[in-house]
Amino acid sequence: MARVSLNNRKNLKATDVLIIGAGISGLLCATKLREAGISVRLLDKGRGVGGRMATRLMDGARLDHGAQYFTVRDSQLQEFVNTWLDANVVKEWFRHLPEDSNPEGYPRYCGIRGMTDVPKYLAKDLDVYLCAEVTQLIRKAGSWMVQTISGNSYIARDLVITAPLPQALKLLDTMSPEYVIGYIGALREVSYERGLSTLAILDGPSGLPAPGGLKVHEAPLTWIADNQIKGISPKVSAITIHANATFAEEYWHSHNGLRGNLMIEAALPFIKANIIEFDCHRWGFTTPINPWPEEYFHNAELHLTLAGDSFGGARIEGAALSGFAAASKVLDSLSIC
Repeated sequence: MARVSLNNRKNLKATDVLIIGAGISGLLCATKLREAGISVRLLDKGRGVGGRMATRLMDGARLDHGAQYFTVRDSQLQEFVNTWLDANVVKEWFRHLPEDSNPEGYPRYCGIRGMTDVPKYLAKDLDVYLCAEVTQLIRKAGSWMVQTISGNSYIARDLVITAPLPQALKLLDTMSPEYVIGYIGALREVSYERGLSTLAILDGPSGLPAPGGLKVHEAPLTWIADNQIKGISPKVSAITIHANATFAEEYWHSHNGLRGNLMIEAALPFIKANIIEFDCHRWGFTTPINPWPEEYFHNAELHLTLAGDSFGGARIEGAALSGFAAASKVLDSLSIC
């Protein structure tokens, strides 16, 4: 069961594998390892699991303010999605956008109560520690020791980091300099776009057409979603507005009143209700501009694996498949020892 990390200073029981990052990649990696009988623990600096699969409560409304939906092309992931459908964790939101080459489209899935439903469902059977910000990595005597800001230490034979590569490399920089993971220069070249979301409460129906998601092609916006039509905010009309990367970069350090109002102004031609109130959310790592060409990075000598959307790409499915691939590599590594 997911838990908040302990505040007292002590070493916790060692596990076979330690995963830093409880987004979809880390959670699915942990799930596959656990199914194989491997002991695994996840650490995440946030207060909740899921990363950009995020849902916020705001004055009685529920708003997806990160990833809006996910698609599936891989059979392994589809098996998981079928399980989530049977468990009433996800639903098919819609199938077609005007940009689709196939006129019939393909399923876009979302959580029944929001995008955070999937990571919460996965985390309930895993050993997850939240509010566990990692401050130090130590490689010693064939094991990893990970220290957190609360003073806890976690020990494992293998380490998997699924945070965005810039964050992962920042953690690896805390190691002693004699440890070289390889390809460090190329890994540092992977970069991300930033993102901005504005979450707005309306005084009535938005007027967006069904299914409540609209891809916007005019700068500075990319997407507007009606969370009420989507079905996750039945009692309160609320929309999510996403800005493009250029706008996010330009207004990253501005105050919410400025950037939020500019985004709302751009969205007004598409909505028919008044904004009662709004808030903004900054995403420091949204789309990887130049993801790593393989599904993961592995250093056999250090028993270190890097995975996540830095490797699988911007889509949730890409991050998920990276988690699967990382789990397979770790299992191979453990089997030959």
